[in-house]
Amino acid sequence: MKQVLLGVVLVLMLVVFAGIGIAHILKPDYFIKRSGVRRGGEMLTESNRAGFQIAGAIFAAVAIYLLYSFFRH
Repeated sequence: MKQVLLGVVLVLMLVVFAGIGIAHILKPDYFIKRSGVRRGGEMLTESNRAGFQIAGAIFAAVAIYLLYSFFRH
């Protein structure tokens, strides 16, 4: 029973992480404005948006791969 509960918690956590990563890809400005990085016009350049999107893509890809790996076995 504990293993099933642990598996459910793991899957839910990975789905949330994948969602956060996808949200970084779709709406990077939302996360730039609310993050701990420096605020202002300097942080709203295209390269910074792209950086947040790339980080989100990596975050989502790792979470999705771990989900795939979990269900494969």
